[in-house]
Amino acid sequence: MTLPTPTTAELLSFALDLADEADAITMRTYRGDAKVRTKRDGTLVTLADEAAETHLRARILARFPGHAILGEEQGFTPGAPGAARWVLDPIDGTHNYARGIPVWATLIAFERDGVFELGVASAPALGTRWWAGRGLGAYRGPLPAAGHAGERIRVSAIASVEEAQIVYGSYARTTEAWDGHADALLRRSWRQRGFGDFWGHCLVAEGSAEVMLEGAISPWDIAALAVIIDEAGGRLTDVDGVATIDAGHCITSNGVLHDEVLAALRNR
Repeated sequence: MTLPTPTTAELLSFALDLADEADAITMRTYRGDAKVRTKRDGTLVTLADEAAETHLRARILARFPGHAILGEEQGFTPGAPGAARWVLDPIDGTHNYARGIPVWATLIAFERDGVFELGVASAPALGTRWWAGRGLGAYRGPLPAAGHAGERIRVSAIASVEEAQIVYGSYARTTEAWDGHADALLRRSWRQRGFGDFWGHCLVAEGSAEVMLEGAISPWDIAALAVIIDEAGGRLTDVDGVATIDAGHCITSNGVLHDEVLAALRNR
């Protein structure tokens, strides 16, 4: 018997349930005994990172045993030929988590036939969640969630770099990535803040900032955010304007400023 193909809305509802469960896991040791250790690449990992990803993988494979999964902590698990793929970051902002800074989130994305259909960014320490489904819009809601209800969000309409708020992840990596051109762009802008990790992209999606610069990034850091940005009316691309999560860097904007920002980073 062939099971019906789940709709984007059904998958999004499942992903929001997963986010509820991940929040419960990650909050248990936040500002407690996080059991922090250093990975080979020099980044930090906590017991909550590992526990949350293990739980998410188990729940996904129990419901969709043929699906592939890419996660920060456990790598890639292939699925059936041509399978859909989930992309997970159990805690985006682990260094913040380890230091008791509330800017961290669980990121969940789903890709089918080469298109990312949904993204969820759940930040329980901030009491906020952002989510989107392809063709369904982008939303922000308070936590704990009440029936996954939220308000629809849109990017801003600001069309001048000089009037824009630009946010970024690591200042060093951002300026190094584009040979100092990012610094010149930041100095042109109205306001600059280092709201790194997932939060900068969500601030763009909800219209609180106009541009987010990431000089070094991994696919699981932005897969979910790309859908949220798109559905909010913005753009997330590499410096050449290609919509990808695999470039190792990314630029998010309200769309209006995107081409101007890319040209500035390329010094053209």
